[in-house]
Amino acid sequence: METEQDLFAINTDCTVEVNYVGEGKHKVVTADNFYLHHEKVLEKALDLPYTNQFEIIGNFPGVRASVNVDTQPVINTISKLWDAPLQSAFNPQPIVFSGITNQNYKLNIGQRQPHIDQDITAMMWLNPKETCSGGTGLYRHKPTNLERLSQSPNEDIRALADRLELSDEFLKSQDGYENFQNSMIFNPLFACQENRYINDGNEYWELLHLIEMKPNRLMIFDGRCFHSQYIQPHQYVEAFRVNQILYLTQLR
Repeated sequence: METEQDLFAINTDCTVEVNYVGEGKHKVVTADNFYLHHEKVLEKALDLPYTNQFEIIGNFPGVRASVNVDTQPVINTISKLWDAPLQSAFNPQPIVFSGITNQNYKLNIGQRQPHIDQDITAMMWLNPKETCSGGTGLYRHKPTNLERLSQSPNEDIRALADRLELSDEFLKSQDGYENFQNSMIFNPLFACQENRYINDGNEYWELLHLIEMKPNRLMIFDGRCFHSQYIQPHQYVEAFRVNQILYLTQLR
């Protein structure tokens, strides 16, 4: 008898590609035909109750749902593809599905420019071919030439603060560092001023690399790199853009 765990069986013969993006040569891994039963995974995802509660989705521009299934086999495979040991950023880590629609949706300032995640991000795109378009963009912040933000101030950040003649107080605490990021990197003036995703960039953000959305494609990248959904306003008005997301931490 097939169980929910069986539903997420992994194809051991998936097609893997590794790219290195930007001046920082940030690694991006894609694995096509990742799940053995892609259609069944999508069917499961579309059958779940979704929520847009802030406590669940944060600043994600859509809805989320979850299934309590052991994700360790998936994480083990992702670790091998990433060529470094990874563990879940949350305990427990359920299967989490995300859905985005452009129908009557108002994006806030944070959603109209790139963002960062805690560490390593892994995502499986689940849409069938006919509703796959766009993907995920990786970006460079033009005013500072940064492509990535470290979890704590590093030499590049300290050098930038010196050039800007900023007080050392900005970098002495996590709150100060977040204030630095919000004013110097994620300033509202740098966001797309229209009600749409940043996509091909603007005068403040340069698109470095587009990870193209394909059915049953896994992508893995450093979530500290600036990234954003690449979705045109006319897309996903009727159908969800559906994916499974995993937030991971690389063991040092």
